[in-house]
Amino acid sequence: MFKWLKKNRKITIQEQQNKLREIGVNLKEHIRIDKYLNFEISDYEKRPYLFLMMAMGSETEDEDSLFISDDVWYFDRECIEDKGDYIRIIERISEIVKFEITIEDIDDYVNIENEQIWISFKVNGNTYKYELVVNYDWMDIRIFEIFSELLERYGSGKRFYFSDIDQSLLVVAIQKEYYKDLNQLLNIFIPAYLGEGRTNI
Repeated sequence: MFKWLKKNRKITIQEQQNKLREIGVNLKEHIRIDKYLNFEISDYEKRPYLFLMMAMGSETEDEDSLFISDDVWYFDRECIEDKGDYIRIIERISEIVKFEITIEDIDDYVNIENEQIWISFKVNGNTYKYELVVNYDWMDIRIFEIFSELLERYGSGKRFYFSDIDQSLLVVAIQKEYYKDLNQLLNIFIPAYLGEGRTNI
């Protein structure tokens, strides 16, 4: 009886925020989540962490900042149509990892018809260029593996973890030692980096 009660106890939004904060998933300073909740409070309590992280990672219409957190990102993967689309993705990644590595001189080439896509950029002054997979207008998820590998190369403990949600992607960037804690809260994430527990997809 008591186990049943514990299992079905609703977890308040504040409790969820506190647990996420413990593993490094935070809102930006002076941001209150209330303004960005699109469902009933009970929905966030019935599906703890999932709906909250989706809200924290979604793009907003705020003039000051498009995102209310730089630790989580929720977006539609069908977002690649032309030149500049991967630039915008890497610019967002750059914001997420700005305290770990410096990303500059971002460029891309996108030609869906000829099935050719590449990205280039500098990390801490060093130039990198990668070819990516073309799959209609779907973003190549390997981009998060690339940046997880670069984070490791430059001595950062932060890594990307992700989960497919329909056609969208929920991405978290946290210190790797918190990965198990993250999946204890919401067991849907896998490492973006093949070298850290993920098989090829």
